Amino acid sequence: MPDGARPGRADQSGEPSRPAEQHSAPPGLDRKLVPLYDEAAAVADVSPASACALARLLLRSLIQSQGLRGRHLVRDISELVSAGAPVGLLRALDVMKLSETEARRPGEINLANGHGDAQNLMMFIHLFTEHVSPRQ
Repeated sequence: MPDGARPGRADQSGEPSRPAEQHSAPPGLDRKLVPLYDEAAAVADVSPASACALARLLLRSLIQSQGLRGRHLVRDISELVSAGAPVGLLRALDVMKLSETEARRPGEINLANGHGDAQNLMMFIHLFTEHVSPRQ
């Protein structure tokens, strides 16, 4: 084992787990927001609830970059779609199933958030940055 490397934890079958996939920030993400994305990706395996809170804060920042207030994630994304963003964002948002609290207070940690929630949020951020161009 390389110096400083840690063995992977064993999964339920007793096999060592592989290290988490390295997620790279989506192209077009504002450089100032990349550290927030990287932090969310880095903690997703050990604390998916924390990763979700960080990803929701990042999403709020992306919404604010579009000139909206970012006070309610679901309503703001709906407003972006009404203004011409792809309707696929609403479909993806439905898959994420953000609670009212998560939509209004994105930075709060919800301990019920799991790995699937974190993965869905990270994928949504990629989708958002791909299809919603930065406001000039």
